[in-house]
Amino acid sequence: MKKNIQNLLMRDLEVIPLIFYFFFYFLYLLFDRILELKEYALLVKPIIIPIIAFLYLTNKNSKRTFLNITLLLLIFISDNSTLLEIRSFYVYATIIYMFSVFILLYYALLDMKFIIKNKFLKRNIGTVLLVIIITTLLSWFVSFNAKEKVAEKFIVFEYMIVFLLLFIVSTFNYIQQKTKKTKYLFLTILCLFLSELCFSIHKYYNGHLVFKYFICFVEIPIYYFLLKYILKKDKEFIEQ
Repeated sequence: MKKNIQNLLMRDLEVIPLIFYFFFYFLYLLFDRILELKEYALLVKPIIIPIIAFLYLTNKNSKRTFLNITLLLLIFISDNSTLLEIRSFYVYATIIYMFSVFILLYYALLDMKFIIKNKFLKRNIGTVLLVIIITTLLSWFVSFNAKEKVAEKFIVFEYMIVFLLLFIVSTFNYIQQKTKKTKYLFLTILCLFLSELCFSIHKYYNGHLVFKYFICFVEIPIYYFLLKYILKKDKEFIEQ
């Protein structure tokens, strides 16, 4: 009886916050993308990632690792910075978001079979990515001092390269392994890619409403898939 009550409470801890997540994300997209009421979107958006963080921290499979918590924190800061619509914030938000992409790329590389089997690569892949991050920041700092617009273009270009690499690696992992873990990361990156692509098409080439609604459709489950991925990753680590 006691075990059944505990199971029900644990299920409620997952189901109720998930309902809130989808509800608040729908409200945010309604205010921001459809009705274009930015002031209301600014009130709703900061609630979304804390719900995902709560679901992660309270899950029985969660290891509450520093990298996972940092990942969620970086996404939270980046997402909410862009809502302020201050030009300089977009550059910093892109840099912060790129750090989160680097973390996911690190995870995706560790998921690759040939890296899992190679102890040297597995042990040093993080160091290689850290060197790339530091080099990127130094290059951005030098170009920023030279010319601000050049620095902005450099960061956007760098972000696109890192994101494309993440998309390729996560797709490769899913095709090769077809596990739930690789599926959730692939779905996260695929939804993010489609969202960014449709947003760019809608904003710069074609303002058709179809693109606007499709963006909303693919964007809502992104952080849910991300949550499922990091929990699956934690569970695998616990079971090893």
